[in-house]
Amino acid sequence: MATAEYRQPVSPKRILVVEDEMLAALSIRTVLMADGHLVEMTESAERALVLLQASQYDIVLTDFKLPKMDGLELADMIKRDYPGMPVILITAYAEKVGGCLGKVSNVDLVLSKPFSVPELKRAVQNISGPA
Repeated sequence: MATAEYRQPVSPKRILVVEDEMLAALSIRTVLMADGHLVEMTESAERALVLLQASQYDIVLTDFKLPKMDGLELADMIKRDYPGMPVILITAYAEKVGGCLGKVSNVDLVLSKPFSVPELKRAVQNISGPA
C-alpha cells in the first residue's frame, strides 16, 4: 500500500506572472494554481503595471527578458509604487542579473531558469506578501 505524500498547507495568494514565453507562463500558472493560488498572466511589463493598478496581488513573478522594459525595470517601478510588494525575478541570465543586483535592491528573490517545481513552490510559499 502506497503512502500519500504529505503536503504542507499553502496559504493561497494572488499572483501576477509576467512572462512573454507562453509555454513558460502556462507551466508556472499550472503549478501555482495546483497549490490553490489565484494566478493572472501577462506578456508585458507595461500591461503588468496596468493590472497592478486595477487589482491587488500578493506577489509578482516576472521574467528578466521582456520586450520594451526588462524585469529589473519593472521591479523598480513596482517597488516605487507598491513598496511592500514582493517581486520574484525568473531568469536564464542569473550571472548577468547577479551583477546587477548590487545596484538593484528591488528584487526579493531570483529564480534561475530552469528551476524545479519544488523551487517555485518554496519561493512562493516563503516570500511574504505586502504589508
